Amino acid sequence: MKNSIDWLAPLLTREGGKPLSVSKAEILRGADAIEYYAGLARNIYGRSTMLAPDSMAILLREPVGVVAIIVPWNMALSLLTRPLAPALAAGNAIVVKPSSATPGATAEFIKMIDDIPEFPRGIVNLVVGPGGTTGAELVRHPDVDMVNFTGDTGTGKEIMKMAADTLKKVGLELGGKSPNIVFADADFDRAVRGAFNAASMFHAGQVCVAGTRLLVEESIHDRFVEKVSEMAQRLRVGHGLTEGTQAGPVINENQLNRVMDYIETGKREAELITGGKRLTDGDLARGYFIAPTIFDHVPLDARIAQEEIFGPVLAVQTFRDEEEAAYVANSTVFGLAGAVWTNDISKAIRVAKKVKSGMVWINTFGKLYAAGEMGGYKQSGIGRQYGLEGLWEFTEMKHINVQL
Repeated sequence: MKNSIDWLAPLLTREGGKPLSVSKAEILRGADAIEYYAGLARNIYGRSTMLAPDSMAILLREPVGVVAIIVPWNMALSLLTRPLAPALAAGNAIVVKPSSATPGATAEFIKMIDDIPEFPRGIVNLVVGPGGTTGAELVRHPDVDMVNFTGDTGTGKEIMKMAADTLKKVGLELGGKSPNIVFADADFDRAVRGAFNAASMFHAGQVCVAGTRLLVEESIHDRFVEKVSEMAQRLRVGHGLTEGTQAGPVINENQLNRVMDYIETGKREAELITGGKRLTDGDLARGYFIAPTIFDHVPLDARIAQEEIFGPVLAVQTFRDEEEAAYVANSTVFGLAGAVWTNDISKAIRVAKKVKSGMVWINTFGKLYAAGEMGGYKQSGIGRQYGLEGLWEFTEMKHINVQL
C-alpha cells in the first residue's frame, strides 16, 4: 500500500477534495493498520479453566463469519483499512460497500488485494451502490453476520434497527462534537496551534473526531480567540492538487448547502468572528469552498454547539473552572473524542476522567495509532476500533465444556 502512494493519493484527492498531503497521510495510516493487524493475527488467544474437579472449560475466539463494511466518503481508505485489517486477521470474509461519492480509490485498493496470489478468491468482495438500497440489503441479509459502519449517527441508528431483524452484530463509529478544553495554564502557543488543527480545517472540518467545540478558560479567552482567528484567516484554501493548498472543499453541493445553512443559523445564535461565507474568487467558484469559520460566545444549547456540522466551523465557549469545563464538554449527545490542554497533569487526568468520551488527548489532538483503541460513548457509536479490542470486535466467543 505504501508503494502505491504516488498514484493512489492523487485519486483520493480528486474524489474527495482534500489536500494531497492529507491523502498521503491517510494512505500511510491505512498501511500502518494493515501491518499492525498482520502481526496481531497470531495473538487471538482463548483460555481454559477447570470449572470443577471433573469439568474443564475451553473458551475460543472464532471468526464472526461474513462481515459487511460500509465506508464513508471523508476518509475512504483509512476508514476501510481500520475494520478490514482486523476482520481479515480474525479470519472473516468481507463485503465492502464504499460511499457512492468516493468509490474509485476503494475499487483500486480492492484490486490490489485481488492481485495478491496468496489471497483466497471471494474473501474480500466489493459492491457499489446507494446506501438506501445496496447498504440496506447488506444490513438485512441473513447471510451477513456482522455490519461495521462508519458515518453519521442518524444512519447508524437506522442500521441498528434493520440489523435487529436478524440480531447480527454491529460495530458503529458515528458522529462527534468533540470538546477541546484549554486551561489558562496551558502552553499558550502550542494550544492555539492544537486548537486550530483539532478543528480539521485542512479537510474542511469533515472529520468525525474533529474538535469543533473550543472550550477556553475565561481569563485567556480574548487573546486565544484572536490568535485562532488569525490562523483561520491565513489558511490557504484551494484545489487539493495545487501546491501550497492547506484546505480543500466540502465534498459536494448538498454538503455545501448544509454547512451554509448551519452558518446562517450560527449568525443568529452567536457572534461570527471570521469566515461565514462561500469562497468564489477565481477558480474557487467552480468548487464547494467555504471560508474557515469561527463563532464566539456560543450558547450551550445552540444548534452549532449541539449538532455535527461536518464543515469548517468552530464554536467557541468559555468556562470558569474544572467542573464547568466538564459540564460544558458533556453537554451534547456525542462522546467520540476530546482533549485537555494544561501543564498540570493532575488536573488533566481529573478532567479527562470526567469527559464522557471514548478518547481524550492531553496536550495534543487527533493522534491515532493502530495499537491504541478508539470508539464512542453515548450516540457516537458502539464497539471499538484499533488495538486488541478492535480485533476482538470481529470474533465470537465459544465455550466448549469437557466432562472428564
